[in-house]
Amino acid sequence: MKLFGKDGITRRRFVAGSAAATAAAAAAVSLAGCSGDSNGNETTGEPQVIEDDSLIIDALDEYKGVDNTLKAVNTWTLPLGTQLFHSDGVWSAAMMTPESAVSINTIGVLSLTSGNLITLVETPTKGSRYSFFEVRCGSGVFAWTEIDYATLSWSLLAATYADGQIVGEPIELDSGDADWDPAPFTAIGSTVYWLKMPSLSGSHTSDASHCYRRSIEDDAHQEIYESPGRFATHPRVCNGILTIAPRVRADEGTYYGMTAIDITDTNFRRVDQLVLPAGVRPFEAVYMGDSFAFAIEASYSGSGSLGNMGTFIGREGGPFIYVGREPAACPAGKGSVYLVKTRSSHFVIDTEEQTYATLSCPDRSLDYGDYPASEGTCDQFVTFATIKNREGIPTDVIARVFAL
Repeated sequence: MKLFGKDGITRRRFVAGSAAATAAAAAAVSLAGCSGDSNGNETTGEPQVIEDDSLIIDALDEYKGVDNTLKAVNTWTLPLGTQLFHSDGVWSAAMMTPESAVSINTIGVLSLTSGNLITLVETPTKGSRYSFFEVRCGSGVFAWTEIDYATLSWSLLAATYADGQIVGEPIELDSGDADWDPAPFTAIGSTVYWLKMPSLSGSHTSDASHCYRRSIEDDAHQEIYESPGRFATHPRVCNGILTIAPRVRADEGTYYGMTAIDITDTNFRRVDQLVLPAGVRPFEAVYMGDSFAFAIEASYSGSGSLGNMGTFIGREGGPFIYVGREPAACPAGKGSVYLVKTRSSHFVIDTEEQTYATLSCPDRSLDYGDYPASEGTCDQFVTFATIKNREGIPTDVIARVFAL
């Protein structure tokens, strides 16, 4: 991430750069358990209570506002009720309204090249008491959860996927009852990554949480990480890096450490970590390039700048790019360009050019506007929005694809 643009260094940039260099030097002291990113920058895992204003760069205040240059390369009108989800290829996972009265919803995929919406599973495999709860698609695996809302029992399933089709029978990756939350998960390639966490009420509230993975061709899952408490965010994977937010420093208090893990390493090497101040819980987090892009959903008093509501881009020691608007989704983007979802639009932040623009939602969309179906580093940014007619009645869903 480049924080200083092509137009030179202003006094503000000089102060921020000097402070960052000082913090980085302090962070480079070797401590037990420290790790480093691809550039060799080491992290200590110390809570980041930022009181120095020069380490916070308010993008909407200090960057130049410009016209948006992102244009949709594809736009499709989809049936009302369609929801799209992140995928790592040219298909987006989709949850749709039913084609019959047998089930309250169906799941499938949307082709990001043709706009074809394909139903893959019409009825839950666990029986009529179950409903589809969540769905994801990798280039080689289609995964979903089914839940019985009466008992809160759930099952995480996956099937081999290729070119808009499921191949073979699904397998069950994990399951749980009301004592365990339905597993948050993501699918990349032919592998599913998920979190197993005790529910906030039940008989296992003091149990540890776990992050697992399993490829569709494997016979069993692997454990990647154990957290002494619940994870704070959904697992995210991009460019071979898994981002999770486990509890850390459990003997000292409630701390969440956003953690980047190299999933190509057989030992799941920790690439980077950023520990938030005590009590501050991240809403979303993903590792992009050599920085964390993360969102704080509420403001926490007495926690320094990283306890403020908004979206941040940075790593231990700072500085941090800051977008002071209520966050609504996981950041996405490519290179120095970040897309930050706020209430009714997206901010397009370019940390190299030091500019910001607004990606507006389609006309007559609901108040929350476009919602992203992309996360982290991506070549295509996918959004969907529910559209109202002139009488104010929702009628369709508009999906848009932007090339990054």
